[in-house]
Amino acid sequence: MVWGKILGAGFGLLFARLPGLFIGLLIGHWFDRAFSKAQESQGSNSLGFTYTLFAVLGHLAKSKGRVTEQDIDYVSRLMTALQLEGDARIAAQDAFREGKQADFPVADQVRSLRAQFAWRRDLLQFFLEQLLIVALQDGQLDDAEYQVLVTVTTALGFRREQLDMMIQMVQAQQRFQQGRASGQGASSVSAEQQLENAYAILGVSRSASFAEVKKAHRRMMNKHHPDKLAAQGLPPEMREQARVKSQEIQAAYELIKTQLGK
Repeated sequence: MVWGKILGAGFGLLFARLPGLFIGLLIGHWFDRAFSKAQESQGSNSLGFTYTLFAVLGHLAKSKGRVTEQDIDYVSRLMTALQLEGDARIAAQDAFREGKQADFPVADQVRSLRAQFAWRRDLLQFFLEQLLIVALQDGQLDDAEYQVLVTVTTALGFRREQLDMMIQMVQAQQRFQQGRASGQGASSVSAEQQLENAYAILGVSRSASFAEVKKAHRRMMNKHHPDKLAAQGLPPEMREQARVKSQEIQAAYELIKTQLGK
């Protein structure tokens, strides 16, 4: 990185001639070093995010006693959805295998992730939501899986009540997705059930006023906007997941608006 030095020297020369050139060159050098360190840190954080995600997924799968073919298939499809190929896919597979080990230090690994993304709670919440999506993909949550999630939740700095609320919201999101995919056929969920799911996705009760719904929508979109999460350090491969989540939030809000005639 040399643009800081070039620009600094140029502006220094323009405003203070030769002394300014040297001062600007020095300032530019400091800028280049800081920028390079920031890029290295973000790259390291991105690797930490993806590694920890798949390692904890491995630990979750193994917590039931045996990793099933369904677990492996779903995690493999997740890797494909994240466009993990070559070395990146091998690294994710290695992380999943490491996480399956009985002595895998899941709490320490998650605390390390929390330290990397300190003060970026929206990103840490997104991480937890991705775990829940996989854990709930078979429609149930075993006691052993729940206990692992409690450990992860605590290590991330969240409360168990927040975990329980997120579980309900992810379940509602999955039902909402199924309802949208099935359309209005005989096997689809009813319009009333779909509306209930929409309210649950936004984290508000059916009795909430439209003003409360609107506020919840803004809060949820702010937490899950792909650009905001990317600025906080979300790895590029995870941004499609954030986009899908924000689309579901928007779709739920639009359904409620239509029902209320807004």
